[in-house]
This record gives sequence, structure tokens and C-alpha cells, in this order.
Amino acid sequence: MCPKLQENLDKTTKLWKSSSEEAAERILSMILDNNWQEGHKLPPQRALAETLGVSRPTVREALVILETMGKVNIQPGKGVFLVTRAQEGLPAAPVTRFDRSFIAGKETQIFQFRHAIEPAIAALVALNATQAQIDDMAAMLDDMKQASVRGDVQHFAQLDFAFHTQMIEAANNPFFIEAMRPFFDLFSESQRLPFSNQEGLVNTMREHAALLEHLRSRNSHGARLAMEEHVVATAARAGVRISSW
Repeated sequence: MCPKLQENLDKTTKLWKSSSEEAAERILSMILDNNWQEGHKLPPQRALAETLGVSRPTVREALVILETMGKVNIQPGKGVFLVTRAQEGLPAAPVTRFDRSFIAGKETQIFQFRHAIEPAIAALVALNATQAQIDDMAAMLDDMKQASVRGDVQHFAQLDFAFHTQMIEAANNPFFIEAMRPFFDLFSESQRLPFSNQEGLVNTMREHAALLEHLRSRNSHGARLAMEEHVVATAARAGVRISSW
């Protein structure tokens, strides 16, 4: 990777994580200020984003941070709830943060991993997702289009990450969610690699739109193939060649 692109990715990562951590702190303050009790359901992500004045991807990542801290419990399809005393005694789900030293030089393996996992998730989403979850992904795609028009690569990358994490949640299978959560950092890193030019943004939106059509029609086979093609194309844009199996 060229030094300039690496520098931009480093800057994006720093800004993204700091904004998510700040949002997590503000959500904690909101919980305390409102004296919300254990088991209380937090406002929807859209409402939290409007209240905090941040993007929905930032809110999504902030909630993951709070769940890692043992403060909230994210229940796909139901909402986000404050952890109860009974839940506090349970061991926290393992979370791995992949730093650059682990990721560096492993781009091919990262995309091979995604190629093995994400098409299966897409097929499940076509079968299991609620209409609200599909509508949420459609809204993210609209936001990505606006970010592309502005040339806002940082926001586009955040939305792309949110789209893929929403896919995992929309499979509505708790085993996938728990298994994939430790790899969110790895996913976010690999999804920023292909966005060095406008063509990469346009092609990503086109591939997401094709996938979304299969999800809307509940075509699990089509969704699997569309996601497979998307991962292969994303890898190619990052300079990594993988082939369909």
C-alpha cells in the first residue's frame, strides 16, 4: 500500500474510533441523567444519532463499545437494553481488537475469510431479516450515495462498515453475531482499503444495490452470489486477487 493511502487510513481510523468512544461516553451520560434502570430499552439508533448529532454508524459502534464494557445488551430485532444484575454476573463475550501489526501483510487472508463467511450470512439475511432491517440497509445505501457525491471517503467507509455489520445482525442468528463480533475491527479495516478513488465508491454502491434487491425479494441464492461477487470485487479494488470456490 502506498504511504499516502496508509496515512489517510491511519487518520480515518483515529477519527472514527475517537468519535465512537465520545458517543459511547455521551450515551452513558444520557443513561445517568435520565436515571434509566436495568432492563430499560434505549432509544432507537436513529433517534440516538439525531440527539447526539452524529452518524448512525458512529452510534452503532458506540453501542458495541458499551456492550463490550458490559453496560448494554444488543438484541437484534428487539433493541438495545441496559444490562440487568443477573446479566452482570455472566462472563463478557470475548472481544479481539486487531491492531495494524496483526493485519499488516495479511490482506489476502482477510478477504479469504470474508469470502468464506459473508455469502452465507447474506443468504440467511434474505431468509431471516425483518422488513425494518432491510429498510435500514436501504437508508444506509442512500446515505452512502450522498457521501460519495460529497467525496466524503471517511463517512462512506463508516457507512460501508455499518452496512456489513447490519448484515450480520439481520441474519437474526445469535451464533453468527457472537462469533463475528471479535472480527469487527478486521472488517472495518479491510472495507476502507478499496476507497482510494471515486470509482471504488461507485462500484461499491452498485454492488450493494444489487445485493439489496435480492434481500428485498427474499432470494437467498441470489443474495449469496451477490455478496460473493461483492467480496471478490472489493478484494480486487484493494489489490488482492481471490477466486470463487
